[in-house]
Amino acid sequence: MDQIPIELDCEGKKYKGHLSQVSGFGETSPFHLMDDKNFYNGSLRWSHFTKTSVFDTTPKTKDLVELANFFGDVVTAWYE
Repeated sequence: MDQIPIELDCEGKKYKGHLSQVSGFGETSPFHLMDDKNFYNGSLRWSHFTKTSVFDTTPKTKDLVELANFFGDVVTAWYE
């Protein structure tokens, strides 16, 4: 399964980790967001209903929900 590296600043915090493909293939399959210590931070999925990326967070990472489209764009760029 693919692991796509992620590095970003979110509200003054530096984040480094990867999106790890859970199942399926390509950019519309679900991905787990893992930090550099391999801690689960939520899952990214494509919504066929809204035609946008959706990020389901954990209580600890709820501030990342706003970044769903950013994560989706990173995945799309990875496959192009």
